[in-house]
Amino acid sequence: MPSVSFAEAGFDPFSPSAMDDPYPAYADLLTRYDEPLYLEDRDMWLVLRWEHVRAAAKNHRALSSAEGIAYHRSTLPVLFGLDQPDHTRIRKLIRHDFSPRGVRFWRPLIEKVCGELLDEAVAAGDIDLVQHAIILQPVRVMTTIVGVPGEDLKTLKLTAGVLESFVANARVGPTGTLEPDDPDESVLRVKAAKQALSGVAGLSAFLTKVLAERRTQPPREDLVSELFAAEEGRISENEIMWLCLSLLVGGQETMTHFLGSMLDALLNHPSELRKVREHPELIGPTIEETARFYPAVQNVFRTATTDVMVGNTLIPKDARVELSFAAANRDPRKFPDPNTYVIDRVTDGHLGFGDGIHTCVGAHLARLQATTFLRMLLERTTDIELIGELVKVQSPAFRGLDHLPLRLTPKVAVPV
Repeated sequence: MPSVSFAEAGFDPFSPSAMDDPYPAYADLLTRYDEPLYLEDRDMWLVLRWEHVRAAAKNHRALSSAEGIAYHRSTLPVLFGLDQPDHTRIRKLIRHDFSPRGVRFWRPLIEKVCGELLDEAVAAGDIDLVQHAIILQPVRVMTTIVGVPGEDLKTLKLTAGVLESFVANARVGPTGTLEPDDPDESVLRVKAAKQALSGVAGLSAFLTKVLAERRTQPPREDLVSELFAAEEGRISENEIMWLCLSLLVGGQETMTHFLGSMLDALLNHPSELRKVREHPELIGPTIEETARFYPAVQNVFRTATTDVMVGNTLIPKDARVELSFAAANRDPRKFPDPNTYVIDRVTDGHLGFGDGIHTCVGAHLARLQATTFLRMLLERTTDIELIGELVKVQSPAFRGLDHLPLRLTPKVAVPV
């Protein structure tokens, strides 16, 4: 088996340089290695090639999600941490709501939210678009869809970073307690673990209270009401709480990261920004190329439940296995000239929303939000200019921005 050290690989997935920009290392590894790598320093397997990542993501029986998607094992019952049969049983309850037809119901809401936020942003001119618009869009959309009171937006925003903490190697046990830290754990991981524990505890308590209040109220057109109606042995009260938590946190964080990364890519490729401005029909392909080029979820971990073949490599039972969507989406065997951002390329088969039973449940909703946001931003501006330093999210598994200072030049209305 290809067993390498950090020095041999030239890559530590949890180093600051990898979190800032792992793509040069991925390009090098994809050139040098045809098979999954065993990183002996981390006691983990790294799957890079598109063909291998896609097959491994579909092999949910041999590569389990039940011990969490982070490097350190955890057993929180979030949707993306469930195996069969519970995963399919619960996901079926919301399948229609997040289908292409289902998300069309929320188009007026999404257009209203995007319009209001972008009108304010363009009127301001110079603005940190992440902090003042991009963060708020998915918060307002997801709280409405799930059925959390709008006046609690500020409370929910305090949970930003919870999902980050899950995948920043937070060591959270099944009872919601911190597991003992290894002597060599970095300050980042200790901080992330504490943040995850605090965030999960606070949000679960908040949602438990909201759900109790909602049971005393008439049904509404939202997921909470649907899930209450669907109970009867199909989903428990505790499962409803964890499903709502998964949707709220996952839907907020990943959408924020995606929108920030899309603007990052377009600003770094001005010819592509001009292209999509001149040809609005390319907005949809721009979303897909962004998902390929900068997937919001860069990787997930799985646990081998048995000895399993990935490619021509035998990965042993109980191993922790990282499936790198980011590397797979830059595999030159699948995508020609993969490190170039080209909005009208053929992106069929990209793994920007994952694959297998854990394909992002909100992928169609994410596409609709991103398409609406970019269309409305371009409709309202003649120029978008970076006027300061953008700040990237420091995470081993997410790609996104914390800050994006822009100057938005508004379109001037033409007198009729």
